[in-house]
Amino acid sequence: MKSILKNTGIVTRRKIVVGMSFLLLLSIGCSQGSYPLDFFYEMHYTQSYKSYEPPRLDVPASAIPVYDAPKTTSYYSGEHLYNVNCATCHGDDGKGDGPALKIIMDDYGYTPAVNPNLTAPEVKAIGVAGVKGYLYSGVVVMPSFKKMLNEEEMDMISEYVMSLD
Repeated sequence: MKSILKNTGIVTRRKIVVGMSFLLLLSIGCSQGSYPLDFFYEMHYTQSYKSYEPPRLDVPASAIPVYDAPKTTSYYSGEHLYNVNCATCHGDDGKGDGPALKIIMDDYGYTPAVNPNLTAPEVKAIGVAGVKGYLYSGVVVMPSFKKMLNEEEMDMISEYVMSLD
């Protein structure tokens, strides 16, 4: 009689362990999203499926290469870059009468440390390199443009400023 009870106890224990293991696997499998255990592979992830993909095609020899936009367009000129970045303070003509500078001077009592008139003789005296230096480093309320403009764009603006009368 004792051997029969021992055998049924072992069988019952096995059923409990198997059932608990199944529940554990089921809970782990359902908690991580779809297919946490690779019982059902997704076809496009398998190596055999990738071998059936067509080979990548090379560019045809007759293709026309694409280059950057020509630098002579009105959107890539010193005048355009000046109007976008400088005219709010220095004005459309470079006379230092822009609307933003006027507000800073009138409302906040700011007196420019450097003459904002870009047509003044002092600006002509420092030349293209001097204007580029101001663009690169900034002056008091004028920000530095070194992170906003590249070297070529700063050169274009500097040359445009030198052409202002």
